[in-house]
Amino acid sequence: MAFSQYLATKILSWVKNSTFPSALSNVYVSLHTADPGTAGTNNDVTASVRGVATRVGIAATAFSSVGAASGGGYQITNSMVSQQTTSAANTTPVTISHFGLWDTSSSGNFLASGTLTTNVEIQQGDTVQFNSGAMAVKVL
Repeated sequence: MAFSQYLATKILSWVKNSTFPSALSNVYVSLHTADPGTAGTNNDVTASVRGVATRVGIAATAFSSVGAASGGGYQITNSMVSQQTTSAANTTPVTISHFGLWDTSSSGNFLASGTLTTNVEIQQGDTVQFNSGAMAVKVL
């Protein structure tokens, strides 16, 4: 998972004795056909797939406690299933390969991105589901 410019700046500013943002109640998931980039806006198909310009939220408390990650570092993972239903207007199949995490359901600040272990083709009316443990936020 790659941190965004926003989150990296906040962490480094905090190290320099600046105030860190308030804890989040929810994080919001965006869907991408390729790497979202450091601003999270590249290849974002959330609105076209869902039919609305809002992201689905996951309660921040629905993530696991911090634990050791395989390969080194530390991570948290989603401990609940997260689902997004596609719109009836989504008539063209789309292959999702990445996800993004945001601090609000629309606009807001991009926090981080991750790559799916297997690409997912989404068709009209499909439900995109991230099973428990499928989204990992890892820090080396």
